[in-house]
Amino acid sequence: MSFNYYVWLMMVTVTLAKHPDENLSITQLIRRRGYAAEAHVVTTSDGYMLKTFRIPQRRNATSPKKVALLVHGLASSADDWVTLGQDALPYLLTDNGFDVWLFNARGTRHGRSHQTWDPDEDVSKFWNFSWDEIGVYDVPANIEYILEKTGSANVYYVGHSQGCTALLVMMSQRPDMREKVLVASFLAPAAYFENIKDTMLLKLTTLLYSPYARNVIFYEFPPKTIFYTNNMAKELCSFPGLSLLCYNAIYFGVQLKDHPIDQSLVPIIAQHAPSTFSTKQIHHYSQIMETGEFKRFDYGSKGNLKRYGTRKAPKYNLTAITAPMMIFYGTGDYLASPKSVKRLAAEMTNNEKTVTEVPYAGFDHIDFLWARNAKQLLYDKILEEFKKYFGK
Repeated sequence: MSFNYYVWLMMVTVTLAKHPDENLSITQLIRRRGYAAEAHVVTTSDGYMLKTFRIPQRRNATSPKKVALLVHGLASSADDWVTLGQDALPYLLTDNGFDVWLFNARGTRHGRSHQTWDPDEDVSKFWNFSWDEIGVYDVPANIEYILEKTGSANVYYVGHSQGCTALLVMMSQRPDMREKVLVASFLAPAAYFENIKDTMLLKLTTLLYSPYARNVIFYEFPPKTIFYTNNMAKELCSFPGLSLLCYNAIYFGVQLKDHPIDQSLVPIIAQHAPSTFSTKQIHHYSQIMETGEFKRFDYGSKGNLKRYGTRKAPKYNLTAITAPMMIFYGTGDYLASPKSVKRLAAEMTNNEKTVTEVPYAGFDHIDFLWARNAKQLLYDKILEEFKKYFGK
């Protein structure tokens, strides 16, 4: 048989292997599942213009409107809440009467706009933020916008990883916003990193973001040219022969008898993730890894004195967290490890909370978004707990 025949056969194989959700935008994914989708632009008080996606309450809903805000983690975006498909959390909430809003932080694929600065030209200004600014500006701006649009008094909040960090920051730094969160669900909250000591990740982050790097120019990561112009990751992971390699890469090579993410989902994940972020966000987390203290960004004694009025970066006040909270962790999560999550819960002394282990051996940080059984293991429980606050 000729070489051209094998090329044709390979092309047919790739075509047949394509998942129907490939090459769809977030709004197209939502509409393909039979839901309405809206895009809104929320402008923060410091000028960032963030696209927030809405799945409005169904017109035939019989229950009073309830508003849910879902906030993504680092290197993620609103897209990652819906790439799972029909069992994704936003659809479950919408089916049960919620008006669902999907947040995007500054710097993400949907947050690369500013009233004054260009992310490619004004690099030192646009990208000079960590998750502190996300909690102080981005989340409050979204909540205020959503409450104005919907007429609701508060939101049901769901955060994954850095999405949890942002709420902790907001409630610590913005007391005016505390009553606007009725109840929160934390999925793998990133605050402490008890199990990362002496690991290669800590060594790498402390090397790249040592105290001597406080004044470096922070920039966009991953580089836009790779993930947005060429869409290299998605193209590679769509190829059947490389799909398994991409699948293993998602889990950093960790071997489990049965990973809970369906391998056929890999090309869709690769199309939408990772999203861009500022290297300062990693720098900020590395300071917590190194010191074991959940605190504001450390600019050094002179920088701290100028910014905070103290030589040491202030710790976030976790006793300021007042919203009732359900916290979930996975036994295979080396970032938000069980020990780290329990320490965080113990330091939040002024709110009602439950701390629950996801009942799946080796459940990982990314499984909270994409596990094929996430609905049964996790999302149904979130809805059950949220229902306890209906009418409040």
